[in-house]
Formats: sequence, C-alpha cells, structure tokens
Amino acid sequence: MWWEFRQWRRQWLNWALFALGFAVILGSYVYASNQARQANAREYDTLLAESQQLADADKNLADQTQTEKVTQQRAAIQREQTIISRYGRALTGHRGNLLTHRLAYYRLLQHPAFPFSQRSATVIHQAITRDRYLQQHELVPRENVSALTPAAAFGRSQNAAVFLLILSLLVLQFGGLFARDWETGSIRLLLMLPQERQRLSRHKLGLALVIAGSELVLWSVFGYLLAAIRSGQRWGGAYPWRAVGTRIVTLNSVLLTNMLTIILVSTLVIVLLYWLSILLRDRFTVIVAMIAVLGSGALFFGEASTNLLAALNPFYQLGLSTHVGLRNVLVYGTLMGITDTALILAALVGGHFWWRKSTK
Repeated sequence: MWWEFRQWRRQWLNWALFALGFAVILGSYVYASNQARQANAREYDTLLAESQQLADADKNLADQTQTEKVTQQRAAIQREQTIISRYGRALTGHRGNLLTHRLAYYRLLQHPAFPFSQRSATVIHQAITRDRYLQQHELVPRENVSALTPAAAFGRSQNAAVFLLILSLLVLQFGGLFARDWETGSIRLLLMLPQERQRLSRHKLGLALVIAGSELVLWSVFGYLLAAIRSGQRWGGAYPWRAVGTRIVTLNSVLLTNMLTIILVSTLVIVLLYWLSILLRDRFTVIVAMIAVLGSGALFFGEASTNLLAALNPFYQLGLSTHVGLRNVLVYGTLMGITDTALILAALVGGHFWWRKSTK
C-alpha cells in the first residue's frame, strides 16, 4: 500500500482537491451563518409588518366613536403591540430574555385578541414546543449566540449540495487511481509481479478508503474548530433541529445519522469507482459515469417520504436533513444504513468477479 500511496501523492491534482475540501467546508460555514442571519432578519421584518398592521387597526379605531367596546379593542391592540415590541427588541439586541418574550409572543398568537398574524397553527405549535423544550433544558436560543455552535453549523451545512461536492472531490481524486493501470496497459506488468493478484486490488481499495476517511476526518475537524472558536461553545447538539408534533428532533440525532450516511455513501462511491474502472478502463469515462450516478440522487431530493424509489436511491439520503420532519430520523436512517451496506457488499462482490474475469 505504501508504494500506491507514493504514486498517489505525486499527483498535484490530488493535493489541490484535498485543499479544495477545506474551501468547501469554509464556504458551507459562511453560507450557514448567512442563512441564520437572514432568518433573523426575516423574523424581524415579519414582526414589523405585524406591528404596522396593528398600528393601522388602532388608527381606524381611533377614527370611530370611542365606545367602551372600541376602547377595549384599542387596549388589546396596545397589549399586543407591547408583546411584539419586546420580542423585536430582544431579537435584534441579542438579549438574554429572548426566550421569555418569544414564548409570550407565540402564546399570544394562539388566542389573539385582535388577529394580526398570518402564521399557521402548525408553525405556532412547533415554535411553542421548541421554546418549552429550550426552557426545560435551560438552553440559550440560537438567535442569542453571536456565531453558530459546531452542531448548528454542521446541521445547517450538512445538506445535499455540500455532500455532493465532497463526494465529487473523492471521485476526482480516486477515479484515476483504479482506472489508470487499465487505461495505460500497465496492469499486465503488475500482474507479472511475484505476488498474489488479489493484493493489487486490495491495496488500491484499502488506500482509497484510508485516504478518503482521513480527509473526511480532517475536513470535519476543521469545520468543528472553526465553529467552536467563533462561537466559544464546544458542541450544542442538544439544541432542537425541528419540532415534529410534540416530538423534538435534536441536532445530535440528525448529525449522527448524517455522519453514518456520509461514511457509508463515501465507501459505496469508492467501491463503485473500483468496479467501474474494471468495466470501463478509462479514467474520464469512469469519472463522468460516477458523477452521473451521484447526480441521480438529485432527481429525488424534493420528493415526499413515501416515494419508494427515493428511499432506495442511496444518494437521495444526502438530503436527509432537509426531510427530517417527514420521517423518524433514527428508523429511516437505520433502513438507509442497511440499504447502503447491502449495496457496498454487492459492489465488492461484483468488482471481485470482474477482476478475476479480466485478469485470467
């Protein structure tokens, strides 16, 4: 394996792609941070619109005859304005009492004295469930943190686009590792060496898995340190990712499933590269074919959870964070793990069969 590694490390493109992986992680962190800021800005804009709606309603009531009923309505509007204003100031000022004011705001929306919000009953229920969970576990709202915690950064950046970019880097790195010997004809010379033939394939496959695993670890550590240093927090995985009914899905459960998924899918990609290289025997064709296979998952990223084809496509799993509210993460993640493992074993058996057939 050491000889194969020396050959691999001499390719400058491999090191360029390795460095590009850090750029992908950095870009995903910046994008996730911008998303969080934009979400806060949209929430504040919504509060401004609702406050303006209440102000217009109060102005209309002020032009009417000031009966007892009208006076009561204006008093109710004033109370609602006060709650919205407190929530808005806590949101923009990153104050420690944000959770109290936000929970008071959403409780108001359950039974408003004067309707002013277009938020659905589902959104209101999910927000109250989330904030009660934060109160129960004494967690600081994410909006009060100056930067994303490591868990929040991973949760927001572990999406289909980032995973596809990382897998594409692995394809570009290892597409030529297996196919080069077949393309140049050097496989015949290698087969003449006084060693077991199967060692040639095992060493290359083992090298690809070791390097890919090391790169994934280094890229993940870089992303973790970046978020941990900026936020001053070690993890933050107990924070709710989404409220599904009365059930809270935490970042820990989503990130654990995502981590297992990317490990299994990366292994599957490398094994498929090994098989395709024996079949196609051309680096360019192998890389194009593998990229096309990765892209097939995009056909199902937006589909519902009941789509059987989407569930069977291993590369659909890269969008699991997006669809986490549609299904039980741990149950579905277990099923996907079984599917991936079965595909990896099938690809290994297929690659072994074609290797023996091609080297007779």
